[in-house]
Amino acid sequence: MQRLRVAFLLAALAAPVAYSQTAPVFGYKDFTQQSKWDSAFMKVPDAALAGAHLKELTKAPHWASSPEDKETADYVAAKFRAAGLKTEIVPYRVWLNKPVKIEITATDANGKQLMSGPTPEHVDAAFGGDPYQDDPRVLPAFNGSAPSGDVTAEAVYANYGTFEDFKRLKEMGVDVKGKIVIVRYGANFRGIKSYIAQQYGAAGVIIYSDPADDGYVRGDMYPRGAYHPETAVQRGSVQFLPIYPGDPSSPGESATVNLPDSKRVMDPAKQNQPSIPVNPLSYKDTAPILAAMEGKNVPKEWQGGLPFAYHLGGTGSVKVHMHLEQDYKLRTIWDVIGTIEGTDKAQKDAWVIAGNHRDAWVYGAVDPNSGTAAMLESVHGLGELLKQGWKPKRTIVVASWDAEEEGLIGSTEWAEGHTKELSKAVAYFNVDVGVSGPNFGASSVPSLMDFVRDVARRCLRRRAARCTHSGRAAMTKRRRARSQTSVIRTPRRPLRRARATRFTSVCSAPARTTRPSSSTLACLRPTSARTARTASITRSSTTTTGSSRTLTRPSRI
Repeated sequence: MQRLRVAFLLAALAAPVAYSQTAPVFGYKDFTQQSKWDSAFMKVPDAALAGAHLKELTKAPHWASSPEDKETADYVAAKFRAAGLKTEIVPYRVWLNKPVKIEITATDANGKQLMSGPTPEHVDAAFGGDPYQDDPRVLPAFNGSAPSGDVTAEAVYANYGTFEDFKRLKEMGVDVKGKIVIVRYGANFRGIKSYIAQQYGAAGVIIYSDPADDGYVRGDMYPRGAYHPETAVQRGSVQFLPIYPGDPSSPGESATVNLPDSKRVMDPAKQNQPSIPVNPLSYKDTAPILAAMEGKNVPKEWQGGLPFAYHLGGTGSVKVHMHLEQDYKLRTIWDVIGTIEGTDKAQKDAWVIAGNHRDAWVYGAVDPNSGTAAMLESVHGLGELLKQGWKPKRTIVVASWDAEEEGLIGSTEWAEGHTKELSKAVAYFNVDVGVSGPNFGASSVPSLMDFVRDVARRCLRRRAARCTHSGRAAMTKRRRARSQTSVIRTPRRPLRRARATRFTSVCSAPARTTRPSSSTLACLRPTSARTARTASITRSSTTTTGSSRTLTRPSRI
C-alpha cells in the first residue's frame, strides 16, 4: 500500500501552504488541515480493488497499438471518470515494428547445427507449467526498434557490451567488424549496446540474460523461485534514446493523428534506431553458441554462469545466421489523461503530474501494471476527497502512457504537445514497477530527498503500528493458550525492529540499469530493490516475497 501514498503526495503538493507550525512536514508551515485530508484519503485505497484492477489489466497480452491495449485504455479512462477526473483518451500515430518472422541459427566449423531458435518461452510442466504461455497473441521475443535483416557471420562474445568492453576486445586483438556480437544484459541500456556495436562495425547483435545475472546462479528459477527459467527472454527497445526519445518519425513534433507525413522523418538512416539486426535470446538458446566458440579465454570478470569456460570467439569456429522480418508502419497508440483543475488562479498552472505507462511486451504483471493498479486506487482516493469537498489549488494531472516500452513514446509525444504548460509544472511522480517484493526504493532529484524520506518514515510508522497491533493480539492468544495448558514459559517479544529504509537520491537514472525511466518528465521514480521486467510471459496468481526479480502476477498490492 506504500505506492498508494502517491495520491497523498499529489494532494499535498496541490494544497495551500499556511503559516503556523504544527508538525515538521516537508513543504508545509501548517499541516493541520492537510493531515485531515491525508487521513481521509488513506481510508479509501483497497488492496482487493487494486488486485482486481491488476487482473483486468493483465488478462491478455497488450502490446502497444493492439486491440487489447486499447481495451486497457478504455478501462483506465472509465476509472478516471468514475473518480470525477476530466478524462480524455489521446491518440497518436507512431512508427512501430511488429515481428513477422524471427529466426536465429548457429553452426560449427563443420556446418553442424548447434541451435535453432528462438525457443518458445515455456515453464516445465513438472514445476506446474503456466496456463498463459501458449496464448497465440504472445509475440515472439524481439526488440523494439530493431530493423529487418538477414546476416550470417562469425560470433564474438563482448561481455555486457559497454564501451569499455568493446575497447578491451580491440586491445585483445579481436575485431568485431562484420561479426555478430553476443552480449549479455546488464551494466548499460540495451540500446547503448546496439549503438556501440554498430559504431564498431558489427553485422548484428544478440542480447541474452546470463544465469549469473538472472538465473539459477542467483537462486531458484520460476516457478520455484523468482529468477529467469532457461527459456525466458528479456524483451525491450533498442532505440537510441540518447539521440532522442519517443516516436522515431517525429523528433521534436507531437505525433498526433493529424501530423502529415511531410513533417515526419521516414528515412531510417535519420531516425534514432539501429541499422543492424538486433534480437534477444534466452540463455538456453545462447549456451550452445558460447560453448562452441573458440579463441582466447575471456577475462575472469567476463565469465558468466553457464557451466563451461567462455571464449572470445571470432575464429570461425561458430557462425550465426540472423533472419529478422519486421513489419514497420504508423500505428495508433492511446494515452489516457485525467485532470483535476486547480482553484487558485495564481497557482493552478503549476501542474502536479503523476504517471505510469500501461503497455507491456506481454502481460505486464509487475512492469507496469502493479504500478497502474496502485495508481488507480490513488485516483479512487482523490475521487473520494473531491466528494468531501476537497479542491486543490494547483492542477493535478494523472497520466496513463502508452508505448513506453518501445521508447518512452506516449509520454514524449504528450510532452512535446504541452511544452508551454510543462514549463510551469512543479513536480512529476512516476509509478512504474509498483510492487515486486517487500523492499521500498525511490530515486529523485536532490531537492525531493527530504520529501521522499518523510513520506517513507510515515509509511514505516503506519506499518509499525499495524505490526504492534497484530503482535499484541498474537501475544494475547499465546498467553490464553498457555493458561489453558498450564505450561509456564517466558513469552518472546512479539515485535521485531523494522529495518531502516534505504534511499538513493540521484539527478538521473542509476548507472547500472537496463532501461531508462518510464517518462521523459521523470523526477521521482519509485521502484523495487531490483527492477522487475516483463521479459517472462508468466502470469500466475502469486507474488515473490523476496527482493529479487519477480516474474509472476501478484495477487495483492
